[in-house]
Amino acid sequence: MKMKKLIILLLGLGLFSCERFLDRSPDQGVTESEVFTNYESYRAFNDQLYAYLDDYFDWRRRFDSGSFSDETENNSNWTVQNDMNAGGFYSKPGNAQQHEIGWEMSSHGIGSRSPVIANGFQAIRAANISIERIELLEDATQQQIDELLGQAYFMRAWHYFQILTRWGGMPEMSASFTPDTDFNLPRRNFVESAEDCLNDLDMAFELLPIKWELNQLGRVTKGSALGLKEMIQLYMASPLMQQHSGNSATYNHELLKAAMKTQGDLFRNAGEYGIALLNGNNYRDIFYSEFEPANSEYIFWRHTGVRSAQDVKNHFIPQSYGGANATTGPTQNTVDRYEMITGLPISDPDSGYDPSNPYENRDPRFYNNVLYDGAPWGMNGETQLYIETYTDGREDKLPINQRSLTGYFVKKYWPEGSNRWENRYGMHYMPWVFIRYAQVYLDFAEAANEVYGPTAAAPETGISAVQAINIIRNRVGMPDVNAKYTSSKEAFRDRIRNERAVELCFEGHRWFDSRRWKTADQDYKTLRKVVITKNGDDATYEYPEIPNARNFTERNYWYPIPLEEVSKNENFTQNPGW
Repeated sequence: MKMKKLIILLLGLGLFSCERFLDRSPDQGVTESEVFTNYESYRAFNDQLYAYLDDYFDWRRRFDSGSFSDETENNSNWTVQNDMNAGGFYSKPGNAQQHEIGWEMSSHGIGSRSPVIANGFQAIRAANISIERIELLEDATQQQIDELLGQAYFMRAWHYFQILTRWGGMPEMSASFTPDTDFNLPRRNFVESAEDCLNDLDMAFELLPIKWELNQLGRVTKGSALGLKEMIQLYMASPLMQQHSGNSATYNHELLKAAMKTQGDLFRNAGEYGIALLNGNNYRDIFYSEFEPANSEYIFWRHTGVRSAQDVKNHFIPQSYGGANATTGPTQNTVDRYEMITGLPISDPDSGYDPSNPYENRDPRFYNNVLYDGAPWGMNGETQLYIETYTDGREDKLPINQRSLTGYFVKKYWPEGSNRWENRYGMHYMPWVFIRYAQVYLDFAEAANEVYGPTAAAPETGISAVQAINIIRNRVGMPDVNAKYTSSKEAFRDRIRNERAVELCFEGHRWFDSRRWKTADQDYKTLRKVVITKNGDDATYEYPEIPNARNFTERNYWYPIPLEEVSKNENFTQNPGW
């Protein structure tokens, strides 16, 4: 399907799914009037908004956004990975249907098999249609009408936000366009565009329920609306988005205060919404569970049911353990962010870090999230198995497209027992989570530190940035942030960002965080791996650079908009450098 104009994405891509559904002939039992007058069919139409949500665990993706950043290195040789890391992004016409960077729907359909941007445009149109047709609904209660509208407003905000974080500011998209619409619309900046999201979320908050019945698990709630609103407000206030909006590349304090107000509302009412941090003893259960499809830490997620064996095998499990590709390998940069159990970074001379035993006495989250050489993992009968990424070790000898390129594997999303010996594949719930409660504390700490400094209580919440970070650290057994790092907001800013990278690793945040902070060009300069040489019981550790890993320059802070489409709208400007 070819676009006619840039903004006609809303029409062309939207018609691909919505109008085909509506235009079925009467002999198929569906007409437009029937869809929007009957509650059950209306809800079915509205529910497709969830189908447009992304799922980075889908095995067909074979990459994660962390592999565009310094978080992970990917062993797949797919076009999307190569082009992103070379700095070209989707400058090649053949990339139009590539997952993260494309702009046209894949022939495979909606959801995780089509690009995020294309899904976003289709979802926005579907949401607009749902909102506009609500007066046609005849057999619904007021509560049902509110629920339909609340979900449509929420999803319109979410999908528009996904486009904004990649392309920057966009024209207004709050109506379902028709062929008679004037598409020669001016492009707005990021903050102006994101205001539309906030307005939608205010509507969603008023209309959505506090909770749903258990058989409706995964639908968005009032808590979801607050969680997304504060996230968008933080993005709006961030240096990259402020620069896009004509300001200096620094934080906007007024927008940060607005974010903290929303965060305060969520903190105060979290219990009522059923939102809470999990206990540190159950930390692993946040990320996958054999028995529970969701937990209290999830604010907004894609409900996928039991995760397929293919999804886990392709992303995380090497062939030596019965997997397939194990495409995602944490970098040494990521490993080095985990502090010692003393609460000090490994670069601190007082931390207790021993270069000859680099994996001892680290932050407990390291042992939950990363598999390193010598880590116990898996059982063959009564025999304990250990990861072997040292030179000529079992995992090191795998073909290049089936082993870790960094010397590490992801443990966070590799369910225990999922291997060739225990054969516990396909037995765990592992949804892709967009927002969880720990993130809100980290978002708040970032905002509060910039406005009030590390230790002053923010009036919007009653707690300080340091207290918020310590809540996240203490629950896993880490001590409070050492006082030497809380003397200034500049010093504490680095620790907040490090804490965020540790707590949210492999969850799809690092790529977007380092871009909105405008630190990506520095963060991605050097990516490192570990090379371990063993001689009997002795081991040496080297940390060479991964050659030609990233080519990130100023223009890469925003994705390019297809040139052929920009040229068709005289009021629409291309992103800088493209």
